[in-house]
Amino acid sequence: MSARADDRRDAAPTLAVVICTAGRPDSLRRTLESVWSQSIEPAELIIVDDGRLDDATLNAAESRCVGLGIGWIYHRKQKPGLTASRNVAAVSSSADILFYLDDDVSCGPGLFAEVVDLMRDRSIGAISPVIVEPSLSSPGSQLFQLGYSLAGWWRIRPRRAAPRPPPAVLHDMKRVRKLRWLSGAAMAIRRDLVLDRRFDESLAGYALGEDREMGYRLAPETWLVEALRVRAIHRRDSAGRSDSYRFGFMTARNYLHILGRTCPLGLGEYVLLIWTFAILAAMQFVFAFVGDRQSHLSELAGMAAGLMAGIPKLFARGGRSTDAAPVGGRANRFGRRPRVVFVTNRLEHGGAEWMLIETAKRLSGFGVDPAVLCLKDAGPLAVECVRAGIPVFDNLLHFKYDFDAVDRIERIVRDYDVIIAVGSGGDRMFWSTLAGSRAGVPVVVWSHWCPTADEQRFERMNRALYRKVDRFVALGRRHRDALVRWENVPAGRIEIIHNGIDVSRFDLRERRREARERLGLSDGEVGIALVANLRNEKRHDVFIEAARRVAQRQPSARFFIIGDGPNRDFVEAAALRSGPQRSVLRLLGARDDVPLLLSGLDVCCLCSELECFSLTMLEAAASGCAFVGPDTGSMDEFLDDARTGLLTRPAEADSLVAALDRLISDPELRMRLANAGRERVRSDFGIERTAQEFARLVGELARVRA
Repeated sequence: MSARADDRRDAAPTLAVVICTAGRPDSLRRTLESVWSQSIEPAELIIVDDGRLDDATLNAAESRCVGLGIGWIYHRKQKPGLTASRNVAAVSSSADILFYLDDDVSCGPGLFAEVVDLMRDRSIGAISPVIVEPSLSSPGSQLFQLGYSLAGWWRIRPRRAAPRPPPAVLHDMKRVRKLRWLSGAAMAIRRDLVLDRRFDESLAGYALGEDREMGYRLAPETWLVEALRVRAIHRRDSAGRSDSYRFGFMTARNYLHILGRTCPLGLGEYVLLIWTFAILAAMQFVFAFVGDRQSHLSELAGMAAGLMAGIPKLFARGGRSTDAAPVGGRANRFGRRPRVVFVTNRLEHGGAEWMLIETAKRLSGFGVDPAVLCLKDAGPLAVECVRAGIPVFDNLLHFKYDFDAVDRIERIVRDYDVIIAVGSGGDRMFWSTLAGSRAGVPVVVWSHWCPTADEQRFERMNRALYRKVDRFVALGRRHRDALVRWENVPAGRIEIIHNGIDVSRFDLRERRREARERLGLSDGEVGIALVANLRNEKRHDVFIEAARRVAQRQPSARFFIIGDGPNRDFVEAAALRSGPQRSVLRLLGARDDVPLLLSGLDVCCLCSELECFSLTMLEAAASGCAFVGPDTGSMDEFLDDARTGLLTRPAEADSLVAALDRLISDPELRMRLANAGRERVRSDFGIERTAQEFARLVGELARVRA
């Protein structure tokens, strides 16, 4: 081995086994048995459950992990989706390598050890073993595979070569060979690659082709290899794919979507696509007369529907890698009302995303037509916009330095009067500002992060674009001052628009008893919750420490943590170490019934290092729940100490303990703070006022542009 190759070999990386499962416990147990039999043990076992695994299976897997010293992570998602599950696992893990296994795959001997040894070489980004398919050995299956080969299935590929130099091990042709794509049944990918690129969550349903889509995007940037010495047996349990129509639809739609995103298409590629689907249709038609007629004809009909859904977008892109057609309809190009387009990464669960959606829903009532542009896939909350008739454009940015995104975004935003980039800096501000400048459309940056001397969010490139931004929106006075002082934002271009909420969603006092029953609270107990995503800056460890200390002298106190996020394992471990019994401190995870639960609580709090202007604070107050929060950002513009809530020192357990002791011991104070907070929200912080302020700003900038 050369000196250069030696230099690129690192210490053995850590490996996490990820199994995404949905309703196949028997098959999962067989897969787990093959994991336990490996010559080396993984650092973590991550189960992402889109169904509801039985307790016996879960307890057995957890006990085995504990006995072997393997980190155990179990996550049950509310909304099913394989690609989303793969992304959740990447966020939850702390290992270097994610080894994705389907729940119907058995690992051959020495599989983990070979993968870990090969991936010491940093130039190798992903590996698949040899996949053995026993169920495809029958004459009928082999004939079907021959038909797919004749049709040229997946013959269209990215044309760019892998980076140079190649891995030294590639010269050992008995050990590895170059791969054109990965196999989703069993594939190992470096975790940092998954976090940076993420699986395409728009490949919903059966997510067919998600492995090739990821492989196509990775192939020009890193080496994908097949490990020839090890095997994985794909048993192909088809229990989760019994809908023939849906299978046919996703086969065609996903194929077109993936090629359109990852491969430049010319005349030859279009001819091959016509040939491919003609052969596949003929195969289904012929097999309908010699096999299961209903199943094959249903799959053929689904494939036709998938083509009808995918072809218009493919031709609209002209073969270029973009998916800029609106999810929810087209904007009115000829109306006289001002039009605004909000730019974000994706519509996922988070305070900024909910503020965007709730504001956009109400702009029409103030004479402004909104739309949303997502740089990545539309995300799970896009359906909220679709229901409200708000157009959503997605998949505009395909990789971090994709400068073609400026053209794609410009073609959309030139039909709007104002662009609002939702966030402090990042891709949202950078690409939308460049596109807005070229299209001559005013740009607004809606900041949700309050900077400090140690933490700024506007990158150097975005600071260079300040002169092209017409307005910055801050959430309060201290937020505005911090933007000027620490981010050097021009003070004369900052508008203050406070966050607001739909108060009616949280006024559920008549259902308080139902809420307390859900929480398991008796009449004499005081319910205290921290409602926040599980992220570092929220400092759940401070809340857990405060709960431990308060519970020792306040036996009626009951504590809850509501939310999910990348720090879930850390929070769970901290809760176990802290000592309070499960009946005293409970982690409820992500919940869809937060408005109801808030009405059953007595105290809601935050103990973050930094908050700008919390939506949780407004929601708790609207629910009639006394609120405790850190004196940071612009929190003081709602949180008047000892009148509408209690202020504490940020991320300090002593201050939080003192506030909680005071509220638990004084029910009258709790009631007084709750009533005052509710009245303040209703009078000054409704979502209608926020929307009205944005409508005013949009109208003003639209008139200037005209």
